[in-house]
Amino acid sequence: MNGCLRGLFRLVAFVLLLVGVALVWWYRAPLSQAVGRLIGKRDTALPPVAADSIGAPTPGALTSAQEKLQALGRARGPDSVILTANETASLVGTGIDWTVRRSFDSLRVELLDGVLAVHARLDTRLIPRDALGPLHGLLAEREPLRIAGPIVISRPGIARWTVKELSLRGIPFPPPAVRALARQAAGADSTGAVGIRVDPAIADARVHPRGLVLYRRHRA
Repeated sequence: MNGCLRGLFRLVAFVLLLVGVALVWWYRAPLSQAVGRLIGKRDTALPPVAADSIGAPTPGALTSAQEKLQALGRARGPDSVILTANETASLVGTGIDWTVRRSFDSLRVELLDGVLAVHARLDTRLIPRDALGPLHGLLAEREPLRIAGPIVISRPGIARWTVKELSLRGIPFPPPAVRALARQAAGADSTGAVGIRVDPAIADARVHPRGLVLYRRHRA
């Protein structure tokens, strides 16, 4: 599962380079006034950590998540394991390449009905100033980023994560922009689905508000 979670953040590295260009292009009319008012009204708070559906990385949660994955891979292991939001967030936090991980902090993972959402505070100083154009000066040094979509196991060792939503400071990118970013950043298909390597022991996965369920056999 670590490979899957690392793959979620291929998009973040690409967003660092193209988020400014995309915002300027899709919100260009009238940019200087309308975007300024729009951004100024957005809530920049990240979702608070909750008991069930929203988690953050902790050392204890990382250890327990790794133990569950090891159990799933054993010949006589359980048919399924359930990762809590904290455990899922811990795997996400440790599975990201440092070149990408250093660009954001305050990681949150939100488990929704069939959707995994990742929240973080993005360091906009790492976005080239030229790419921001008229938006330069409107964004704070740290802005909330959200990426969300469903994850399914298409075959042993391969998962498909379909990027459905991407927003910066609460401003959603339009669906064509989300799909384009997914294709250019991670080789997604026309629907925005990205193929990601996962542990072959995981045959199926279900995202629920109370946990990420990983199965050793495919469920119909």
